[in-house]
Amino acid sequence: MRIAMMSVALLALATAAGATPDQAGTGSADLQVQLTGLRSAKGLVHLCLTASPAKFLNCKDDPAAVSRSVEAGKAARLDLGKVRPGTYALLIVHDENRNGKLDMTLGIPREGFGFSNNPAMKPRAPKWEEIRFTMPASPTVQQIRIRYVL
Repeated sequence: MRIAMMSVALLALATAAGATPDQAGTGSADLQVQLTGLRSAKGLVHLCLTASPAKFLNCKDDPAAVSRSVEAGKAARLDLGKVRPGTYALLIVHDENRNGKLDMTLGIPREGFGFSNNPAMKPRAPKWEEIRFTMPASPTVQQIRIRYVL
């Protein structure tokens, strides 16, 4: 089932380790993420920024990815610091019960999730083309809406 594939990908994000490579470099600019739609201040928000089209749904497998976990009550605005210009994707999971995983019911996420570009919900995981964005050499804000299925 395609929803189950998305569920596995989001679960991988929720349990991803916090890789934080040195991002500063010539032409780097600040990246800020603004979240809307969090249904509660409970738990943690896990965020992953990756430039890998092959690993964007399995962030923990990308050693160059940047991951953060933040208290949900403080996650409305996340500053990721300096990011080199390029093409990236953002993935977000709202782990409300802090159990380190995306809880599921019959393969459907019970906790919130979001992606850069806020793609329409479909019965499959989003494609790279739907969530990628270009990071310029100037400060940028990505606005992401957190969605809940159940």
